[in-house]
Amino acid sequence: MALSVQEHYGSSYIVEKILVAVPWSKQDGRKLHAEALYPFDQFHGRELLATQEHARRLEPGAGEHILDVGSGIGGPARYMANTYGCRVSGIDITERFVAAANELTALCGMEGQASFARADAAALPFDDDVFEHGYCFYVGMNLPDRAKVLRECARVVRPGGRFVWSEAVLNEGNPIYPLPWSLTAEGSHLVGKEALVALIEKAGFEILTVADESAEQLQLAAKMKAAGKSLSSGQHQANEVVLGPDFAERRANYIQSLGRNCLAALVIVARVAK
Repeated sequence: MALSVQEHYGSSYIVEKILVAVPWSKQDGRKLHAEALYPFDQFHGRELLATQEHARRLEPGAGEHILDVGSGIGGPARYMANTYGCRVSGIDITERFVAAANELTALCGMEGQASFARADAAALPFDDDVFEHGYCFYVGMNLPDRAKVLRECARVVRPGGRFVWSEAVLNEGNPIYPLPWSLTAEGSHLVGKEALVALIEKAGFEILTVADESAEQLQLAAKMKAAGKSLSSGQHQANEVVLGPDFAERRANYIQSLGRNCLAALVIVARVAK
């Protein structure tokens, strides 16, 4: 039986385990800087490297309000706010992720720059046109009603605002399960490239660019394997905290599926139609 998203991602003691890995504690007398968390809080393909690249695609301005759909434990949001001086509102369906995101953000003294709430991406708790820009990093595979989520994103982002959407899509053949986002095919909501592009356009976006970052993900995996690591050691440890001890197997299946062209990793930049 397929697990719900909350069950799949609902790990316990996320903050405590990450702070031990940093390492940092309140008794140290040192401020916790957002940068210290970057090796542990970027839960998508190519981790911090991808966050940095996607942020450059988004080009958030100082003081702008940015939407993060599927914000996890808040890593990309803290990076965006810390690097660009923007304000980020994140939503996630997994309550433990939201709690961890807000706690880590508070420990960094960034409460006024990033905040997180538990919400369904298909029914965003925001008024129309309240965000300058938005993003959704590798969440679509967990969305059974991707079309409704995209319409909601187009509703709350102002006309002309940019949106960066990254997602693993079906390519040729069947991927190997379990995968990082689902143990079984029944719990996965993969679509093909053309279908995803069509859904984004139908929701009210104009496509600006479509990039395939599969090669970059495969190159990073090969580099880490040659160095004797499946990922950067910090991120690997954090992924096991959040996704469980079988994360290494799931990650390996994902890379193998990319290498066999069963999956492709897409980054789409769009803007809300005026």
